Amino acid sequence: MSAQSLLPAHLSGPAASGLQENEPIAQFELGGLHNFVYLILDWATRRAAIVDPQKDLTDPLAACERHGFTLESILLTHTHHDHTGGVRELLGRFPGLTLTLGEKDLHRLRASGRLRLLQADTALAVGSLSVDAFPTPGHSAGAFCYRVNAGPGFLLTGDTLFIRDCGRTDLETGSTAEMFRSLQRLRGLAAETVILPGHHYAPECASTLERELRESPPLRCRNEAELAALP
Repeated sequence: MSAQSLLPAHLSGPAASGLQENEPIAQFELGGLHNFVYLILDWATRRAAIVDPQKDLTDPLAACERHGFTLESILLTHTHHDHTGGVRELLGRFPGLTLTLGEKDLHRLRASGRLRLLQADTALAVGSLSVDAFPTPGHSAGAFCYRVNAGPGFLLTGDTLFIRDCGRTDLETGSTAEMFRSLQRLRGLAAETVILPGHHYAPECASTLERELRESPPLRCRNEAELAALP
């Protein structure tokens, strides 16, 4: 059985399929930079979190309303503008939302309200779903990944890990050394973990860690120098 065939059906195609009944993750592709915006969905309590909201959130918000979900939080993998364009709108429409992000990335946001600033590994919850947040600096000093502990495990990687690639490290607060250490941490997760990147840069919308360990050049690097030498 191929690694790709282990993916949930709604994440195994070439296009984001939005919200599917009883699935804990919904994936939407939004904006000119091919951003993926995610919903984490607890069907038992109809509570939801949105991850890296882009500006035009018509589809994800309509999907939440159609299925009776209450949005309770925003999770940010980092605060580059293409991952935060919808934050202000959401906080205006839903003032009770909690905004969760890495403390070292707060400087790029003008946000007020209920902030949850992350510094280290943190256990979160969306309804009755458990979510592990852990720092993965490299693309940005305050970058975090979120692992949703349902089914095979879903890892929302933002711009840390793409499908067969990783995020650039030459932007403000980026670091190749930190990126190498973050990738090494991801290597230690369960092989069946579903990788859900922040952009649609590959033909696929998702992958498995098993496949990425075999085929991803950044994950195959043995040291920082090899990572820095990748094109």
